[in-house]
Amino acid sequence: MKKLILFLFLFMTNMAWSETHYEGLQVDVKRNGSLYTLNASFDTPLSVCAAYRYLTDYDAAKNLPGVVDSSSSRESSNKVKVDRTADEHVLFFYVRLRSVMEYTENPFDRITFSQLSGDSKRFEGSWVVEPNHQGSTIRFQGLWEPNTVIPLFIIDHFAKNGLVDRFSAIAKLAEKRRDLPPNSCPG
Repeated sequence: MKKLILFLFLFMTNMAWSETHYEGLQVDVKRNGSLYTLNASFDTPLSVCAAYRYLTDYDAAKNLPGVVDSSSSRESSNKVKVDRTADEHVLFFYVRLRSVMEYTENPFDRITFSQLSGDSKRFEGSWVVEPNHQGSTIRFQGLWEPNTVIPLFIIDHFAKNGLVDRFSAIAKLAEKRRDLPPNSCPG
């Protein structure tokens, strides 16, 4: 049951996250067997450095809908362990979920991550920040293999819709941070 709930937490459409989708957001979900390839990108007015700082502010995930706690601990100069807890409302149930991820930072353009513990068989990927004429483009690539008894054809339907909502919330939060001064950006 917990694995079912985790899937729904990660990918189920949740209208409270986003009443409208972020303009220009692109999301693509493909499945090969039980492995999902996830891609998303959006433009933001943040500079490359500010966008990178936004993505590496792991504790700020508490500002995303459903996230109860997000704490990080630096393991080395470029590795961070993130422990995140979220509450999800699924049908008539409220469930608390927790995951531990390791992030490897390559300032100021790339962050890779992999799941250390959690309910998925596999979850790993990267965030890339690229400059554009209005600020930057943030790109996400991930591989996800659920550990669930839910038939994959049902997951297919919810995966894309849930990702659109989640990345819309991420993009909107990034846009709200455009007036905050980036800390320790070069130049």
